[in-house]
Amino acid sequence: MRMPPSRRRGLTAAVAALVVLTATGPVASADPSATSPSPTATGAAPAAARTVTLITGDKVTVTGNGRTESVTSVTGPNGRTAGAHVMSVGPDTYVYPDAAVPYIASGALDEGLFNITALLADGYDDARTDRLPLIVTYTDAAARSRTAKTPAGARRTLTLDSIQGAAISAEHDRAADFWSSLTGTGARAAGTAAKAADGARLAGGVAKVWLDGKVKATLSDTTAQIGAPEVWGGGDTGQGVDVAVLDTGIDAAHPDFAGRIAATQSFVPDQDVTDRHGHGTHVASTVAGTGAASGGTEKGVAPGASLHIGKVLDNDGSGQDSWILAGMEWAARDQHAKVVSMSLGGGATDGTDPLSEAVNRLSEETGALFVIAAGNSGPSPYTVSAPGAADAALTVGAVNGPGKGVDQLAEFSSRGPRVGDNAVKPDLTGPGVNVLAARSQYAPEGEGAYQTMSGTSMATPHVAGAAALLAAEHPDWTGRQLKDALISTTASTIDRFSPFESGSGRVDVAAAVKATLVASGDAYAQTHYPYTPGQTVRKDVTYTNSGAEPVTVDLALRPGQLPEGLFTLSDSRLTVPAHGTASVGVITHLDAAEDNGAYATRLVATDTDGATLARTTVGVNKEGRRTVLTVTAKDRRGKALPGTLILKDVERNTAPKAFAVDASGRMDLRLPPSTYSAWLNADVPGIDGTHTLGFAMFSAPQIDLDADRTVSFDAADLRKAAAVTPQPTANQFMRVDQYRSNGDLYPFMDSYMPQYWLYDSLWVTPTPKVSTGSYHFATRWRQIQAPLTFSSGSHTYGDVTIQSLSPKLPDGTGTYRAVWAGDGSAADFRKVKVRGQVAVVRRSDSVSAPDQAAAAAKAGARQLLILNDGYGKYDPWADLPEGAPLPVASLGTDDSARLLSRLRKPGTATLKVVSHPYPRYAYDLIRHNDGAVPKDPSYRPGPGELARIDESFRNTKQGRAVAYREDVSVIGNRPTLVDATQVAAQGALTSWVTAGERWISAAAMPDLGQRGVIRTYKARSTASETWFAPIQRPRALNDGISWTAPFRVGDIISTSSLPAWGDSGGHAGVTWADGDTSKISLYQGDELLGEDYNERIITAEELSPDPRPYRIVVEGKRNLPDRPYSTRTRTEWGFVSSTTDYTTLTPLPLVQLDYAVATDLSGKAQRRTGLTVTASHLKGAADAGAIRTVTLEVSYDDGATWRKATLRQSGNGWKAQLDAPSRARFASLRTTARDSKGNSVSQTLIRAFGVK
Repeated sequence: MRMPPSRRRGLTAAVAALVVLTATGPVASADPSATSPSPTATGAAPAAARTVTLITGDKVTVTGNGRTESVTSVTGPNGRTAGAHVMSVGPDTYVYPDAAVPYIASGALDEGLFNITALLADGYDDARTDRLPLIVTYTDAAARSRTAKTPAGARRTLTLDSIQGAAISAEHDRAADFWSSLTGTGARAAGTAAKAADGARLAGGVAKVWLDGKVKATLSDTTAQIGAPEVWGGGDTGQGVDVAVLDTGIDAAHPDFAGRIAATQSFVPDQDVTDRHGHGTHVASTVAGTGAASGGTEKGVAPGASLHIGKVLDNDGSGQDSWILAGMEWAARDQHAKVVSMSLGGGATDGTDPLSEAVNRLSEETGALFVIAAGNSGPSPYTVSAPGAADAALTVGAVNGPGKGVDQLAEFSSRGPRVGDNAVKPDLTGPGVNVLAARSQYAPEGEGAYQTMSGTSMATPHVAGAAALLAAEHPDWTGRQLKDALISTTASTIDRFSPFESGSGRVDVAAAVKATLVASGDAYAQTHYPYTPGQTVRKDVTYTNSGAEPVTVDLALRPGQLPEGLFTLSDSRLTVPAHGTASVGVITHLDAAEDNGAYATRLVATDTDGATLARTTVGVNKEGRRTVLTVTAKDRRGKALPGTLILKDVERNTAPKAFAVDASGRMDLRLPPSTYSAWLNADVPGIDGTHTLGFAMFSAPQIDLDADRTVSFDAADLRKAAAVTPQPTANQFMRVDQYRSNGDLYPFMDSYMPQYWLYDSLWVTPTPKVSTGSYHFATRWRQIQAPLTFSSGSHTYGDVTIQSLSPKLPDGTGTYRAVWAGDGSAADFRKVKVRGQVAVVRRSDSVSAPDQAAAAAKAGARQLLILNDGYGKYDPWADLPEGAPLPVASLGTDDSARLLSRLRKPGTATLKVVSHPYPRYAYDLIRHNDGAVPKDPSYRPGPGELARIDESFRNTKQGRAVAYREDVSVIGNRPTLVDATQVAAQGALTSWVTAGERWISAAAMPDLGQRGVIRTYKARSTASETWFAPIQRPRALNDGISWTAPFRVGDIISTSSLPAWGDSGGHAGVTWADGDTSKISLYQGDELLGEDYNERIITAEELSPDPRPYRIVVEGKRNLPDRPYSTRTRTEWGFVSSTTDYTTLTPLPLVQLDYAVATDLSGKAQRRTGLTVTASHLKGAADAGAIRTVTLEVSYDDGATWRKATLRQSGNGWKAQLDAPSRARFASLRTTARDSKGNSVSQTLIRAFGVK
């Protein structure tokens, strides 16, 4: 494994790893019926403390408390902070990196690629995968010419002809190559506007990229319920019909499948077709099991059908979209299955996702009928999942078992309408509650040959089996004909539910097989604004009579709760000729429908005796009034300004949409009347000249769109949002937060941090106050002492960029000659004398920056300064693996021109160079504004608005560390997006923070990270903070956001956040160094409930509610020469616990030990020194008593011998005087404490600190 080229990138990784220090709750089963023996213990990494690599190569680091995600950093492939929008939309968090926004806006990238909540839920974080599975679709031209290519950095895993695409796997360690190849760019885009202007098309013939998302299994009485025995009685068992079951595989040895399996194929990598989950066996048996293991009693719906088993879900019951797509193609094309049963689903969609599109294409191409589960997300509307959302799918909901002529819709059964267009889904229902069917012998639950399951998964194979019986009766019918027949012959036992809930009714296969009259299954109309008075829309329903006699039917609509006069029929009676067809028109009178109204009913055809012969679902969606929002943008010169528009419907609280405003500077959007918020991001000239870049955010937080309207964004209205600090500073990062809400709806939150290394300034437009809902605008800055400045004469050059991976200049001020070396070639440097001076060269197309640096170093230059001639900042080393051999910086184009004008022949001038490689001071500042963007968005804090924090960083030797400070959002209560500052590992930093805000401080070195709790500082106050100091040991912290201490909730105990390397400065910490380990164990009495390693969590469930003794033991080991302290630690907490409130996480009564001892920066104390031990409980701990006893023993020979120390209580602490022998190099401690309720702690720390 190649080591990183410098510790700088190691420190970047350390920052990402540090946010693993976070809180989490107990791990819950996804199946509410799942049970486990008491007690149980499970180990799991902190669920909300992970890093996700996006398709762009950007790494998103997420913290949280198990219930929400907080994005704390977004870094690009080059290790730098990336510009990104962090958006909270309802319960989901999205991260849109700048590089991706233009492609999202153009529709080339699916938004699901950036849903961090879903990516984590599906296991696509870096801890669980080193690649991102994707589905690409190709343009028609690429497909025709066979020029479609797999982008570099990825490998093709499947060809998916059904969607004109392929499944590919993008490797994390080649993410930058992949993104460059996919977009056709040599490097990441420099700004937001360029790609927006050219339409942001993907390269290599790729039309669109989707996440290869996870799809999950949607989990003799029921066959009788749908009329199967009556069909069997006529000799029809589905013989000769091929049915494919795409699921978790099959137990082929089960007696019910003897002679029934025609083919098997696994599409799950590295797993055979054997069903080790149980779902697939159960489903296949419902379709075509023979019931042999029950003497023929528990047979499936079509016991004579042939089964083609495709394993597309893994042994955990989930699978990737591409596996399902490959299985669908195999079933329909290769196996020629007449019926394809799919008891699986993903999220709710509008039917345009890859899975649904494949259903439509394969249905049309092969004539197969895809019978698909609606999903188990009921009873909420708009929950029908893909691929059941496909037009061609026969989508199945679930009803309870047989009743007395009445079925009950299962509460879990997903309901329509379909997302997006309000189409009628599901199509029908089937039995799906407590269905008894075959059990796989490999299933982890149950026993015997059969088991019961519930879900639309169980309803689907009933309908698939019914389709097989019908296909046996009509072998020449297409899938569409089978679908229509099954829909039009359903039983009316569920008509009290809307078609949006239950489709046409419950499947009745006996009626379907006997029927000679079949109607169109559905008649759905989608209408569009504008309308004319009296406008109608007609959809015809066709009746097909396969009988030898004409059939006359009476037609009637079952109106339900519909507006009067909404639907009428062209005829109330219809005669269908023998072996012929006839149609009736269903006419929708749009004047009777409300705007944005979705309506559904059933059209019933009865014979002259009143018996029902055919049923059809009828639906209409009336698009409401639409208006046109025109957005225009112009720059300060009045010319068109391209950018990216983000639009949010405030009233409906729908997900925001991104749009590309092209080079015309204009966009027209057709939208429903509502109140909207809009933000336009664009590049504008910065503060250091016309060639510098500033980031502009134009805001319109309230757009009342009740008629066509134009919103104009004018750069002349922009105001600089800067932090003006009492001391001179440079910007480390800047961030804009916007919160928009309306009533009780989820607030929309958008946090954006421009790339500080690209933009030199932030610009915003002041706005009026909103009158609808609430709006909050906040600006966040981290300002630091400028790391490097150049000045000549009276002019200071402000547009300085220190090159990535550049060696640091020593701290201090010096005056040097600036020596002009032209293009910076070796020949140029031979002509000048630069030893010990500053070499100045121009950016050159003929000489690369690394070659310029090599030539300057060889010539003996102290530093290289490159003069840029383009826009923005110049840093070619940002994308290079190795740094320069000498310190290198660049000047922006405008500053470069000024310096060149001062360079006198023979090419020298005097430069004053001020270097602060590690800042001595920093400012963390926030400004909040309610209701509007202020007229003056800059912030000029005075002494009465600031608090001071004196920070000290300890280490055994000099080195680098990083420090950062998160702010907690005022809305959403989450840590927010920040960037880190390099500091000296044996140094100090004076930080000034906005008083009254909630802050979380953290620091990291390449092998160790520490993090504190939320703190608020009073104005004019001074606090101190020491990092990485002895004495390090396990420490629990609790603030409910940054940390959750070990807790009990009801009869569950979780060790939660209990990392092994905290200090006494209020920090907890972890190490990720090779050779450093920690182990955590949880006991009830002497019974081990669970153990795990390296900051993982133990959760014990179903504990006794009565008081019982418990123990938590944490052991730590270090084996690094740079970490000579706390080389072995063992902490054992004893406590008594009983049941607690099931709605509250109650901290356990763990006695915490803190130590105070004076050490130098390297962690060494004087031989004769005082030490204070403080024992305490976390606030809110259950059953905590007063501290009664504390003991301390000291060893100076690594624990071989111990000396009892004399303790004297003083306030809350116990003081001891230590006197180390002359040869001692380390002091080890053994401490105990006990409270009045019997809770105790015993802690042994070998080499707790050094001795001088």
